[in-house]
Amino acid sequence: MREDEGERALKLAMNESAARTSNEQLSRMAVSHRFGSDQRVPFVCECADANCHEIVMLSLDDYELVRVHSNRFLLVAGHEDAEVTHERIVEAENGYAVVEKIGVAGREATRLDRRHTSGLGGRKGSWPSVARRGSDR
Repeated sequence: MREDEGERALKLAMNESAARTSNEQLSRMAVSHRFGSDQRVPFVCECADANCHEIVMLSLDDYELVRVHSNRFLLVAGHEDAEVTHERIVEAENGYAVVEKIGVAGREATRLDRRHTSGLGGRKGSWPSVARRGSDR
């Protein structure tokens, strides 16, 4: 990978990670407002376009299936880019797509994922509030 491609991959991973951080907040708010794990919640598109503010409706359970992998991102269908060398399409149906960052972008996405770097109770892939989702209801 050329240096400018590596820098671009890093920047794109940072943009996508910023959207993912917003979605983490949305997920926690939905849990705190007692949304059921199967209820659809509005999540922002985690594509590389920093100006994108489109919404993907997804259940908390389905969002968690994406978030288990620190290098995967949720996108509005059509926002994926199969031509780039730093991501691959994992899933594309039901109005949304899931892409997996690879190479430099994948490593940066993993590094920026607070779930996997903050030592949250030793439970890789789970925020404490999301882990309690089904309790005391």
